[in-house]
Amino acid sequence: MTETEDKSESEADLKFRKMADRFIDTANRQLSDTAPATVSSAFLYGASRFSAFVAAHKAGSLARFDELHDEAVEYYTEEFKKMLIENLAHHRDAMEKDA
Repeated sequence: MTETEDKSESEADLKFRKMADRFIDTANRQLSDTAPATVSSAFLYGASRFSAFVAAHKAGSLARFDELHDEAVEYYTEEFKKMLIENLAHHRDAMEKDA
């Protein structure tokens, strides 16, 4: 991989994280009058709705949508699981440092 490719990947990662931070900021603002569990559920619901939209858009037709259904469920489930495990570890490390 070239230095240019490394740089653009870093820029893509930065853009990705900034976008995620904006979503998290929106969720955090809801905490002033909503329980964290409710905010989390709404966040998950919104993510699942948008993911379903992406899967439907990618499929392009009902027949292809039906073909890709299980693959989409598996993909998003596994991606969420990996991200959750990574973020739980991050919070555990932070809690350990504070202990």
